[in-house]
Amino acid sequence: MTLIEVMLAVVMLGIAGIVLIHSATQGLAVVRAAYLYAQAHTLLAQVDLENPLFDEDVRIGTEQGRFRNPDKQNFDWMRRIEAVGDEDDRLFEITTRVSWTRRGQRGYEEVVYYRYVPEENGP
Repeated sequence: MTLIEVMLAVVMLGIAGIVLIHSATQGLAVVRAAYLYAQAHTLLAQVDLENPLFDEDVRIGTEQGRFRNPDKQNFDWMRRIEAVGDEDDRLFEITTRVSWTRRGQRGYEEVVYYRYVPEENGP
């Protein structure tokens, strides 16, 4: 083999190595993001279990909190309730959001649903 062939092979292996390392790094970033979103989905369910919303509790406003688990300290939650249309229609939009901070970047996952709350009939 000549020196040029050896140098060309080394350059090609170097480029392939760089591409491989970059692809592995991007793959790990995608796995980390998927893990955070999966955690957020689990925590959305936890918010609904720990803070149930009964018909009498549906009031326009916002409530928020943090998770007590030591491994979930960078996650917090917020629930916003807004009236849809006239307040007399008794239809509410409920938005529950779980957000997190990782390395200075914020991310969130939220669920939005509508709830009709019938008026209570007097005695």
